[in-house]
Amino acid sequence: MKSLFFLYTLLCLTLTVSASIPRIKGKVVEAGKNTPIDYADIILIEKGKTNPVLHTLPETDGGFILSDIKDGEYSLLVRAVGFDVYTRSGIVLNTSASVFNLGIIEMKPLEQGLAEVEIVAQKRQVIYKLDKKVIDASNNLLASGGSAVDILENTPSIRVDAEGEVTFRGSSGFAVYVDGKPSVFSGSQALEQIPSGHIENIEIITTPSARHDTGGDVGIINIITKKHSLQGLNGMVNLTGSTMLSRGVDFLLTQQEKASRWYVGGGWNDRLRKSKFRQEKTTIVSDVTTISDSDGPRESNNFDYSLKAGWMYTLPKTTFNVDVQGGYGGRTRKGDLDYKEEQSKAGVPVSSGDYISHDDYDLHETYYQGTVGFAHKFNDKGHDLTGSYYLKYGGDAMEYFQSDLFNYQGERQQGHRAWEDEHRWTMRGNLDYIFPYRETGRIEGGYQYFSYLEDGDYSMQFWNPEKKEFYWRDDIYNTFYFKYGIHSIYAIVADSYRNFDFQLGLRGEHTHRVLRSSKEWANRTYDKFEFFLSAHLGYNLPGGDKILASYSRRITRPELFFMEPYITYRDYYSAEIGNPDIRNEYINSYELNYKKNIGEHALSASVFHRSRKDKIERLRVPYEAGVTLDSMANVGHDYSTGLEISAQIQATRKWNINLNGSYYHYKIENEYKTESGDETSNNYEITLNNSYDAGKTTRVQLDGNFVGPSVTTQGKTDAFWYVNLAVRQQLLSRKLNATLSFRDVFNSARYVSNINTANLKSVTHIRPNYPLITLSLSYTFNNFKAKGSQNKENHDLFEGTNH
Repeated sequence: MKSLFFLYTLLCLTLTVSASIPRIKGKVVEAGKNTPIDYADIILIEKGKTNPVLHTLPETDGGFILSDIKDGEYSLLVRAVGFDVYTRSGIVLNTSASVFNLGIIEMKPLEQGLAEVEIVAQKRQVIYKLDKKVIDASNNLLASGGSAVDILENTPSIRVDAEGEVTFRGSSGFAVYVDGKPSVFSGSQALEQIPSGHIENIEIITTPSARHDTGGDVGIINIITKKHSLQGLNGMVNLTGSTMLSRGVDFLLTQQEKASRWYVGGGWNDRLRKSKFRQEKTTIVSDVTTISDSDGPRESNNFDYSLKAGWMYTLPKTTFNVDVQGGYGGRTRKGDLDYKEEQSKAGVPVSSGDYISHDDYDLHETYYQGTVGFAHKFNDKGHDLTGSYYLKYGGDAMEYFQSDLFNYQGERQQGHRAWEDEHRWTMRGNLDYIFPYRETGRIEGGYQYFSYLEDGDYSMQFWNPEKKEFYWRDDIYNTFYFKYGIHSIYAIVADSYRNFDFQLGLRGEHTHRVLRSSKEWANRTYDKFEFFLSAHLGYNLPGGDKILASYSRRITRPELFFMEPYITYRDYYSAEIGNPDIRNEYINSYELNYKKNIGEHALSASVFHRSRKDKIERLRVPYEAGVTLDSMANVGHDYSTGLEISAQIQATRKWNINLNGSYYHYKIENEYKTESGDETSNNYEITLNNSYDAGKTTRVQLDGNFVGPSVTTQGKTDAFWYVNLAVRQQLLSRKLNATLSFRDVFNSARYVSNINTANLKSVTHIRPNYPLITLSLSYTFNNFKAKGSQNKENHDLFEGTNH
């Protein structure tokens, strides 16, 4: 891989000596605001022909360069959802002419009241850019009334298990950001907290450039929320409810004036999941064998109750913004299980019993966060300076565990209570500078400081059967203090030569980490400075086809729960302990993407390879008779090599098909001292999304999903499949959308996980409750009207609208 990257870098450097002069350039902005538009479709068509010569998207500053175009006469078309189409004909290129400068292209918002023809377009599901993929939030009807998890569910290599946990390319180690800032929560919980109705699109950055944080082994998932609006008051309200008793309401109001914009929004959401749970477990400790069987219903709720507001003021060259948010959110899980246990010693039965098990888990936090920022434009050529400061406080943070065993007479036999009280501070400040040194080239640089602090204690009670009361376990009580700060600097050079685009970046990070605990032997301090390289290369083929190649080096730093040096209990039979000596993971990610336009259809493919050194994973071992102990460990190295394919097919004028598939080979070189050796698996997922316009205001969506088996360090998960159906009806001149969705139509979803070692065997079955039917209502006005001044059909020329 080192030689491959060397050749890749050499190719980038070689390109820098063969520059060609751009033929056409320009910049796309919103009229009256001078705000760059980077999601417009720019199409160049030669006179007398209908197929495009080039099709591209602007850069983040709205600028674009068209190179390697033969002499002749051309027309340029620029389109973006919510704006009038811009056309320019009579563009004549000849050998004696210099670059044809279109200057500033001002896109005019569609005027309200002039709409006579309805827009019937369906947007592309996935858009590929130089350093990221963009998922259109409005493309999936089944996401209505849901969250970011529902939008991502049909994305290649995204796997959502029966309890809503998200993995990407076999890993849950992704960073979640909202509008470029760290999410209030992390991982799957962060994605569940964000209502789908507030999401414009989702960026998946699998090989982040040097401007991004290096955390997250498979990259960054950045949620872009809805902000832009027309003049005046705009807004939306969403209501949802389901047969699982999920319920939610959220709203967003914005007021746009000439120089300022304010918004206020909020939500009250309870997202419930109900399932039938069964676990069969055998543990061997010394010569004592314990066989247990847990069977019954479980219910979880990912909840968030919050308000947010913001204000932006725009001067001719400088923009200021302030955003604040506060709320209460978290996750609960409850189970009422029939529990059976048999114990034997040296093969001789010792005891047995039938019980009723009650489990209760509650993780919650009251949070407040705010951001202040500015953006200054030195000129209209992309010479910019931006900065922001973000602060978040999590108070009243509690992680509570309760587990009880009752006999069938209702008498408590065993039980425990555990509390982890804490408060958390998160701070991030950054300053970024962009200098365009020529028409197609720019240099970026910046500084960032990130700090996280968590302080609290852990306490626990156990049930005394003889006294019939709970007592404190003083030997388990612990205090903890965890803080880390990261100073980062980065530099990026990006340019275009002929049909090539490239971007090279280098990021340096100094990490200081402190762990303090009642267990003084576990106190640790860590200091280290490291470099992280990134590279992105794009080649534009005739007709708008594109090849993208990228590399990124990343890191996973241990979190507090990885390192806690004391025993905690999830339930009476599941204990945990951290590892203060856990090491960082280091990840090298390589990716090659190809996008092909075939008339009204599009095909994109990605080949990727990811290697992780010192992979961090949770291991489970027997602890006491019938009790297992989970701990974090660096288990060795793992490798993922695979292919993702996305086909977007316009079968008929009304019928659109998205076929997403992924296949990757996964291997774990297990260097941890357990009985398990290396594990390999061939993982695959297939999603077929059918969207059909049954009428001018009616759309039907049918999804089929198949998720293949996978392996872990100690076991595997089985394959499963399910089918979803949704119908959306638009009412009141498209202002009101009603969506009825039916998940797992055939009641086929089954989640089975196996752990198999010499002294532990565990099989977990989860079957979601059936049926799961959701009704969502969404009312919008002004900015969200679904009409335009012209007819637009879904055509490949206009791929990328709204991105």
